[in-house]
Amino acid sequence: MLGRAPGRIGEYLGLTGATMDAAGAIYAGFADHFVPSDRLDALREALETRADPPSPTGIVLLFDETPAPSRLEAARAWIDDAFSADTVAEIGRRLRARPEPEASAAADTMDQLSPTGMAITLEAVRRARELPDLRADLAQEYGLVMWFGATQPDLVEGIRAQLVDKDRDPKWTPADPDAVTAETVASAFAHTPPLPLWS
Repeated sequence: MLGRAPGRIGEYLGLTGATMDAAGAIYAGFADHFVPSDRLDALREALETRADPPSPTGIVLLFDETPAPSRLEAARAWIDDAFSADTVAEIGRRLRARPEPEASAAADTMDQLSPTGMAITLEAVRRARELPDLRADLAQEYGLVMWFGATQPDLVEGIRAQLVDKDRDPKWTPADPDAVTAETVASAFAHTPPLPLWS
C-alpha cells in the first residue's frame, strides 16, 4: 500500500515510521471511511442486525464522517521534493535544506534509524509500485525480512538498544547512509529464503 500512496507519501511513511490520523489514512489509500470511535459500538450493532442498506459498506456510510483535511496532503510539496531523491542520504540532505520544521523533524527521525534498513525500505516501496498484486508484495517483504534477520547486525543491535540495554543508542553498521552500497541493496532483493512464503 505504501507503493500506491500518492506522490512520495509511501517513501515518507516507510522511512520515517510516521503515524497517520484518519484523514491521512484515507488520503494515503489505507482506509476508505472514517467512523469516529464514539460511533463504533453503534456500527458494530448495525453490522450484526441491520439488513438495510444491504451491504456492509452501505451500513458503514451511515456512520461515516468527513475527516479534517489531511496533514499529509498539505505536506506533499516538501515530501515529494525530498523523498523523490534516489538515495536515503540524498533524501536526508534535501530534508535539511527545506524550510519546513516538519522536514527537519523527519530528518532527525531518520538520523536515528538503521541506514541499511532505510535503504532496503526505500527500494522496497519503489519496487512495490511495479508488483502485480499483494501476494507478490508479501513474498518480497518476506524475503527482505529473512535476509535482514539472517545477514545484518542491525536487527540484533536495534533489539539491544530498545529492549535489552534500553539505552536508545544503537550503533548501526554502517552508521552513515552514504556507506550503504548498491550491492548491499541488490543482495537483499536477490535473497531467496530457504523456506518459501508460498508453496
